[in-house]
Amino acid sequence: MMQLIPPKSRRAPRIIQKGVRGYYHVVSRVVDRSFRLTDVDKEVFRGLLRRVAEFCGVRVLTYAILDNHFHLLVEVPASPGEPDDEELRRRARLLYGEERKGQPLSFFRIDRALAAGGDIRERMRALLIGRMGSLPMFVKILKQRFSIIYNRKQDRLGTLWEDRFHSVLVEDSAAALTAVAAYIDLNAVRAGIVRDPKDYQFSGYGEAAGTRQGFSRFALFLRLAAEHAESIEEIAAMYRRRLFISGSDPGKGGTVSKEALEQTLRQGGLLSRGESLFCRLRYMTRGAIIGSRAFVEEWAAQNKSIYFPKRPKKPKRLLPLDDEPALYRLR
Repeated sequence: MMQLIPPKSRRAPRIIQKGVRGYYHVVSRVVDRSFRLTDVDKEVFRGLLRRVAEFCGVRVLTYAILDNHFHLLVEVPASPGEPDDEELRRRARLLYGEERKGQPLSFFRIDRALAAGGDIRERMRALLIGRMGSLPMFVKILKQRFSIIYNRKQDRLGTLWEDRFHSVLVEDSAAALTAVAAYIDLNAVRAGIVRDPKDYQFSGYGEAAGTRQGFSRFALFLRLAAEHAESIEEIAAMYRRRLFISGSDPGKGGTVSKEALEQTLRQGGLLSRGESLFCRLRYMTRGAIIGSRAFVEEWAAQNKSIYFPKRPKKPKRLLPLDDEPALYRLR
């Protein structure tokens, strides 16, 4: 497999495919490469990752969130398309909530603009669609919004991420995508955090292994199955064998043990029922409430003051927007 490395420069141009679907390996590190991200922060980042990807129309094939950096393997569409107003509203709800100080957009403002029609509607549509189907915009929104959440929680100011993100264009082939995905999913093994990639829950493979029907919804496996015309079970077994073969190669950091490699090959890359149950249990033993959606929502609503404390709010006023007189903002 060949790799194109751009010549050294102060700021090498980013390689972005235009007009065709593209795959990219994205890496970004915390400033000073300090180990700042806790398990709670990683869970927040993962939830935000899903929402931003859905808003931008980007598909995350796999990921790894470590204490001081993250890796993503993403599929970016050829174009954002022309979503109708209802689809724009649906996506906007994923990211934009009530109006907040310093937040240029809110769902209230977006909804009013789309309903207003005319030039106001067209400008809002152009603004939203301009944030979709773009790798730089996807990563920018993800990093900026997580920085806001993190800084507010830690009562800090300043940048959270080190310089701009790094991206590598990946060939649209099973061989290339599998190689890059395995590198990402083995990060926690290389870092010495776990010995088996299925045991690290803040990765695409680990999350899929730990959730019921996870492999059948794992974006990477869906992509590989479409190309190979094989079942998800066969793809999952193949990929696990690939993980252990790649992870057993000597190199910097931790490696998969020879015994674990041999056992995985004997099992054909399949997880035993006990291993699958153990992976799911880790999700069931984390968190405050477990039960049906109605049960959890009812309990959470009754205990908002404990688990969802509100920040003091100033009295709100409706103020007209100077550039869009038909719209108002709350202050």
